[in-house]
Formats: sequence, structure tokens, C-alpha cells
Amino acid sequence: MLQLPEGLYLAALKPTGQAPTLINGVAFPAAQISSIPQPGTIPPSMLYKGHLAPVVWLSGLDVAVITVPAGGSPLLVTNYLYGPELQKAVDLEITRLDRVQKIPPVGLIVHAHIQQMGELKFAAGEWAATDAPFWIEALQLEVSPGIGQLLQYRVPGVSTSDGAWTPAPGRIGVPGGPPLAGIAFRLLPPLSESHRVVYAARFLRHGEISGMDGEPCRSPQAQDPMIAVRVAVVPR
Repeated sequence: MLQLPEGLYLAALKPTGQAPTLINGVAFPAAQISSIPQPGTIPPSMLYKGHLAPVVWLSGLDVAVITVPAGGSPLLVTNYLYGPELQKAVDLEITRLDRVQKIPPVGLIVHAHIQQMGELKFAAGEWAATDAPFWIEALQLEVSPGIGQLLQYRVPGVSTSDGAWTPAPGRIGVPGGPPLAGIAFRLLPPLSESHRVVYAARFLRHGEISGMDGEPCRSPQAQDPMIAVRVAVVPR
């Protein structure tokens, strides 16, 4: 599995020096590149032999151009061999074609107060949840120094006061209190000009809902507590 930052890339195989085996128009050994769908992410686009394709097979001198959007899904690279003869797996070389923007990373730790479990810490992009379907009572985010109020969150769809945006590292909800009914995150300038926030929530009955940049994640079913949340701040 390969997670590439936003950008334009050229994928090609390093020469192997071994004679290829041609089966149904595909030369082996070969490498297959596809994306792994994940909630809140966008699949990269891959240009192969003049056509956009969700999956590409590279063998011999084949190349593919891969465009990775902000918050792109990770890539899955699989090597394929064929025949009884001894073959060596191919080496895939990925070269960035566009200018690399040096954007400082945004560190993030989620502090979730979970029913019967107390406060637990989770990394960016990790599901803040337990094995049991306990609801989340309170939430606060710890971020990189200097980010602070540029990352905000709220419980959408409730009263005006409860639904107000709270800047990090403030807390929403009450430990030991009722479950959070949903979540939304947003970034303020200048951070929003270079980054976006992607997130998802799971609810006891409705399941998973994804969002980004202020979109509300709230179950359409009444009295449906939020039992898991994950969030990450990624470069545009």
C-alpha cells in the first residue's frame, strides 16, 4: 500500500533483464496499480496508454501518469508472476512531475471521552472508538503549535449555543454526559488556503457518514449516538 501526497506522478518499471512471458496481451512479470476506497478520500486518476483507468497493469516499458488529489485514497501495488520458471518481482519507480510544495505538517491528537471508558487518545486519521459500541460523550483536539483557533469543530443540527464552533483545543460535550449527536470540523484562513480537513463519524444505528471542510456528520435517525470519529488535516 502506498500513500502519496497531492501531486502529479509518473509510474514506470525498472528494467529486469529477464525475458517476459506474454499471456492474453499482458507481459509477466507485471505490476498492478489500483486505489483503495476509503471514507472521506478521493481516488487518484490514472492515465494509461491515452485513457483514464481505475486499474493499470505495467509491464516492460509501460508507464502511467497518476494524479493524486488532496485527501487522495492510498494506492495498492501488486506484483504478478507467471509460469514455472523463476521470475523476480518488478521494481516500481514513481517520480514526481510537478513542483513539490513545502507545506508544514499539521500534527493532531484526538482526545475522546467515551462512555464507561473515560478519556482516550487517538492519532490523526485513526478511529476514535472502542471495541464495544460505547458512545462519545466529549471531544477535544490537540494540534500543532500556532494552529490553535484555525481548526474548529462543533455538534451540528442542535441549538445555536451548543452548535457554536469551538476552536482547538477546546472541548465539546460533557464527560459523563449525553452522547454527541454528530460532528463537523472546519479550517480558517490562512490554514484553509493550503490544507483541508477530512473526517467521518459512525453512529450506532445509521453507520458511517463522511464529510470535509465544515460539512455536518449527523445521523438522520433520532436518538442515534455517535460511537466513533476520525479526522485528519491534509494538504490541498
